Amino acid sequence: MKASILIGSKTENSESAKIHEIILEELKKLNWDVTSISLEDKNIAYCAGCFGCWVQTPGECVIKDYEETIIREMVHSDLIIYITPIVFGGYSSILKKALDRQIGRVLPYFTKVDGEVHHSKRYEKQQSLLSIGLIDKHDAEKEEVFKSLVSRNAINMWSPFQRAIIYLNGGDVAEFSNNFNKALMEVKAIL
Repeated sequence: MKASILIGSKTENSESAKIHEIILEELKKLNWDVTSISLEDKNIAYCAGCFGCWVQTPGECVIKDYEETIIREMVHSDLIIYITPIVFGGYSSILKKALDRQIGRVLPYFTKVDGEVHHSKRYEKQQSLLSIGLIDKHDAEKEEVFKSLVSRNAINMWSPFQRAIIYLNGGDVAEFSNNFNKALMEVKAIL
């Protein structure tokens, strides 16, 4: 089993680093092949909105930068993990920029999913999604928006399983580890 971790926190974020280490330990205990990518220092351009990934180079962005590596890793993974501070209920700008460039992972054609219109999937293999949102203090509204965002993104990318886990900075790492492991067992059960 292969997991890709996208770290959308700045390097100096010690809470993010602590959570990343816990995740790595837990995945390695279960013999997952893990690739971690810290996005902060990677050359990733903003999406141009040109739809070249659909019409010019299907499945590949026309912009040639580090995003090619990220997408290749993700497409070959069974599980994708985001680590990000929660910013206004959403992802960090670092993570959001990388995710915006992934529209080529789906097709430009539409299909209905539970009565809603979504893009058709491009690849047979789909990735489960675990998003770890770090927040300084509990904020029910931001946390709910984050969970909803993760859920909606998982639908758009055809993830067979998704979970958003909120970690209160400075919080109980044992509780986080337990919550992460429960989600990991659910992912493993569907593989």
